[in-house]
Amino acid sequence: MSHRVNVILDDEVWEQFQAIPKGERSKLINQAVSETLLRRQREEAFARIRARAEAKEKLPGTTEDWVREDRDSH
Repeated sequence: MSHRVNVILDDEVWEQFQAIPKGERSKLINQAVSETLLRRQREEAFARIRARAEAKEKLPGTTEDWVREDRDSH
């Protein structure tokens, strides 16, 4: 399903937009909005992951130490 919307473009953007053939303008706008929304979702998800990681208590040692300890335990 498609939806019709009204948008306002700056003069500079409008001038560049005029170079796009009329049959391709909706595709261009749809693609740009879709990519922007996906990027925002990813940025928000990454920010939530980062916030959780920073809120967690740091474990002592390094990954290398943990692997050595595990190997020595067998």
